[in-house]
Amino acid sequence: MKLFFSPSKGMNYKNCKYNIENLELDQNFKDKADYLVSVLKSFSKEETGKKLKIKDKILDDVYDLYQNFYEKKEREAICLYDGVSYKQIHVENFSEKKFEYMKENVFIFSALYGVMNATTLIRPYRLDMTNKILPISPYEFWKNEVENYLSKFKDDIFINLASNEFSKILNKKLFNIIDIEFRQLDRDKVKNISTEAKKARGSLLNYIIVNEIHNLEDIKKFDLLDYSFSQEFSSEKSMFFIKKIG
Repeated sequence: MKLFFSPSKGMNYKNCKYNIENLELDQNFKDKADYLVSVLKSFSKEETGKKLKIKDKILDDVYDLYQNFYEKKEREAICLYDGVSYKQIHVENFSEKKFEYMKENVFIFSALYGVMNATTLIRPYRLDMTNKILPISPYEFWKNEVENYLSKFKDDIFINLASNEFSKILNKKLFNIIDIEFRQLDRDKVKNISTEAKKARGSLLNYIIVNEIHNLEDIKKFDLLDYSFSQEFSSEKSMFFIKKIG
């Protein structure tokens, strides 16, 4: 069972408790990432703002980041991302064994790095799958490399905890993918509240890592943040968790 997660725009250098031997970024991904950095570095500040749809202080910071990209410190991906979902992942409490579990089973999609292991060392960046900085889309740019890399895990079940923006790159014809969905039940109306779903995805990933889960039945036992597994909404290829909010 392999777990797939989204990155986040927010990043912060968090201290990782254990210094395990991290997996290196696949060489094909590294070469393509270096190419993307060179493209981003070639843009003027104005071009960077238009391409990445940012401005003001964020634009200043991101432009400086790419101009000095290789001078930035590296950190394990799971210890660098710091968005809404990652605030639910308590890496500061993880034992060395939990880091080894992540090293073997947790992967993160990235518009800059392709697919990385959760403990892969990366630098801060800003790039989404919706940012078209080349004549082709990020999905086209990464498609073949992602599929070739993941083919070595083709006999595993892929647990998709990533957002649609990033999980779109997973080929459902090639891999056995189970989508995890979170919904909120307000009286009799089922809603999909983005921030709530992000928190829930992070909380579930933390739950899976802490309990070192390797099967679907144990995932169904997740009941944090007032969610519970719904057999009614679930299917062979999707697992739904419902939270009552009204």
